[in-house]
Amino acid sequence: MAHHKVLAFSVIICTRRPREDYFRRVLDGLRQQTLPKEKWELLVLSIAADGPLSGRFDLSWHPNGRFILEEKIAKTHSMLRGITESKGDHLVIVDDDNVLRTDYLENALKISEEY
Repeated sequence: MAHHKVLAFSVIICTRRPREDYFRRVLDGLRQQTLPKEKWELLVLSIAADGPLSGRFDLSWHPNGRFILEEKIAKTHSMLRGITESKGDHLVIVDDDNVLRTDYLENALKISEEY
C-alpha cells in the first residue's frame, strides 16, 4: 500500500470564468498563508472552462497545487469532484472572489487540534 503524506487541509476553489483581478488576489492571499504549503493542497476546479485556467493563472508556487477541469456545468458537480480528489484531513472551500487572511489556515489548524 502506498504511503501518502498527511495534509491538514485541502483548499478547494470552484470557479467558472473568474474575474481575473479578483482571482489573482485570492491566489495571492493563499500564496501568503503562514501555514507551510507542505501541510495543505490547493485544488482549483474549473467548471466547464472556456479555456484552461492553467494558461492564465500560475500555481507553480504551490507544491501541492493543481487545476482540475470539471466538464459538468454546476457548482455542486465541481464541489463533489474536488472532495473526491482531495487528500487533506479537512476541507476549506474558498469562493473565487474571497481573499483569506494570511493566518487563516494556521488558525483553522489550531482550532481543529484544540477541538
